[in-house]
Amino acid sequence: MTQQTSSQHLAPAHTTGGPGLVIPYGQPGDLPVLSLYEDFRCPYCAALEQVSGQAIRGLADAGRLRLEYHFAALLDGMLGGQGSATALSAAGAAINESQADFKTLHEALYAQQPDESVDSYGHPSVVLRVAESAGLTAPDFREAVSSGTYRPWADSVAEAFARSGVRGTPTLRLGETSIHGFGRTGRPLPAAEVTAQIETALPH
Repeated sequence: MTQQTSSQHLAPAHTTGGPGLVIPYGQPGDLPVLSLYEDFRCPYCAALEQVSGQAIRGLADAGRLRLEYHFAALLDGMLGGQGSATALSAAGAAINESQADFKTLHEALYAQQPDESVDSYGHPSVVLRVAESAGLTAPDFREAVSSGTYRPWADSVAEAFARSGVRGTPTLRLGETSIHGFGRTGRPLPAAEVTAQIETALPH
């Protein structure tokens, strides 16, 4: 069930972080939090997701930690277009359904991500085709994406990112510890190395 917040945007169900600006993934309770800062149009975010996303979410599925996703629309501002924000709006429609639907759409959007210079995701019809290819066809979800129900929310999420002090995507933080997803050459680190950093940073 969606809620109207004091910030005048319709926040999806299952969100957190003040007026619903954060998408959590994992079990509730007093768990360490791994914060992930992403942009759906960012190729480095896609690379991190494809190499380490499943392993990172596996730690959440096992109850070791909870993930909190913070999203930006940096590429829209840098390159023009609306792909980051439109994809984020669709992610709002997905998390409104369930964490499982958000996970499915998150994976699909990065797996089928167009070149960052191409604003394909600026068209809801393209995002819906990606969602449909992943099995997300619920009428309420499709209507929310088509009509831009969560676009004002997406804009608020992106504004919160801009105020966060985080300068780029992807950024991963476990408490005060930065988790590195890439080596010095700019190539993604193996999933085992990323999860090892997380394991070391977890409270023991």
